[in-house]
Amino acid sequence: MIIAGVDIMVVRELTGGVYFGESERTADGAYDTMIYTEAEVARLVDYAFAMAEGRRKLVHSVDKANVLESSRLWRAVTETVAARHPGVELRHMLVDNCAMQLIRDPRQFDVIATENLFGDILSDEAAMLTGSIGMLPSASVGAGGVSLYEPIHGSAPDIAGRGIVNPCATILSAALMLDLSFGQREAARAVESAVETALEQGARTADIAAPGEAALSTEEMTARIVAQLRRS
Repeated sequence: MIIAGVDIMVVRELTGGVYFGESERTADGAYDTMIYTEAEVARLVDYAFAMAEGRRKLVHSVDKANVLESSRLWRAVTETVAARHPGVELRHMLVDNCAMQLIRDPRQFDVIATENLFGDILSDEAAMLTGSIGMLPSASVGAGGVSLYEPIHGSAPDIAGRGIVNPCATILSAALMLDLSFGQREAARAVESAVETALEQGARTADIAAPGEAALSTEEMTARIVAQLRRS
């Protein structure tokens, strides 16, 4: 099974790149500018390597260095940072190949480090390996120690109040908060285990239910997970 044993952490830069570069719409065209400094790249990549040290000690740095000058800077800075983490293996991968490899062989990845736009796309692609974007948590980790935890999909105002949202990503975001911000790994694992057990026992919201399979509401799915957590 392609996704059996998959455990991927995508570390995405959030305050630079094309989303924050100069942009303009002209009468007959438009442009957006991707800009990165060495410090911005080093901060993100160093965090990715530190995270990999507590995992499987492998970082894939994803860029487009065959085309983009900003990616060539990214790759050079990553090499410098990697030298400070000799116990972690570094592999460079072009973003288009990474998009393909995530589907072909996701188990090859441990930590993926990449810039803002590429990370935006790849993290959503990785989320769908679980069958739904409503399954995975995310964290926006601040340099000053303040972090924001939320489902990887962000908000969904178009379906608010209908009771069809998968709560797993929100609940798992709380587990990620317990782990990364509070160092409560045991508590985090208890929450993760409650979600896993509920899923193993067949609890499904509409987004992950098989055709003809009964689907739980958001409230019902949450109750099943909470019940498992109370038993742990």
